Amino acid sequence: MEPILIVGGPELGRRSDFIRQSLERCAKEWGEKPEEHRIYAQDCDVTRLLDLLLNGSLFSAGKFVQYLGADAVKLKADVQALVAYAKNPAERTVLVLVSEGYGVDKAIEDAVPKDAKRIFWELSAAEMERWVRDYFSAQGLGADPEAIEAVLELVENNTEALKVECSRLALFSPRGARIREEDVERYISHNRSEDAFSLFDRMTQGSFEQALDVLSAILANRDGNGVGLLAGLLWSFRRLSSLHAAMAQGKSYETAARSLRITSRKLLAQYEAARKRWPPSRCAALIAFGVDTDAQLRSMGQAHERVLLELFLYAAMQAEELPRLDTARAAY
Repeated sequence: MEPILIVGGPELGRRSDFIRQSLERCAKEWGEKPEEHRIYAQDCDVTRLLDLLLNGSLFSAGKFVQYLGADAVKLKADVQALVAYAKNPAERTVLVLVSEGYGVDKAIEDAVPKDAKRIFWELSAAEMERWVRDYFSAQGLGADPEAIEAVLELVENNTEALKVECSRLALFSPRGARIREEDVERYISHNRSEDAFSLFDRMTQGSFEQALDVLSAILANRDGNGVGLLAGLLWSFRRLSSLHAAMAQGKSYETAARSLRITSRKLLAQYEAARKRWPPSRCAALIAFGVDTDAQLRSMGQAHERVLLELFLYAAMQAEELPRLDTARAAY
């Protein structure tokens, strides 16, 4: 088992499965379940992380540590500290660097074996359709083609989100039943929770007021997290930027979208609206503004996350010129 793993990518379900399987592998190799830790980079700096890794476990065979948001580690001293640890890792300790994007700092990646890095890309439209059909089949249920299509239109394109929503449908359907389109409408459309991706969708096609309503719903959820939410939005804007870049090379919209695994009808419509709303220069400016906003979120703390996120939405949807974050910070 590699002592350091780097995982990232938008396919959250397969990413979570890989982490779970890695934990199970540790338990098998070490003869018992390891001591588990799941910590966020914004809450635990690299110095504290290394203290945790290097201090042995008194009550377990080893440690399994997930460090979420590891792509935020940018300070030279922190990067060098992780590189040094990679060269001499603690025994019976596995560190999983979980990126909200495609990876972590290049120096850290270069310090671990190539096969220790896994990026989980979105499934194609055909793969997602097969996944939904197989999930229902495993639960003893059938599904109309229209029902499967409705699920894929309503749910974010990753298997973790699909598992949550499909399990809700399965819960309310007796074994042997057949899922219909109206069942999807009843149990998913009316009960769907909001997240960064549904917020981005609303930003592309809705009004500023509607986007604020979605933001409020996310922050009201006990699992809502400003840093994680902004990371999801920046993921979408960076993907949009890549779409612009591909089209600037002469690719058609469909070809450029397919190269970025934008394949479902819902995503195709979403990014078509997004590229019209935010042309390349505006998209690049918003990404830079989002990076600055992320830094402010981390330094100002949870008490000010709503105003900073509202300011980001305003910058994206209303403002002709981007607001000045230093002025916003002084006001609060």
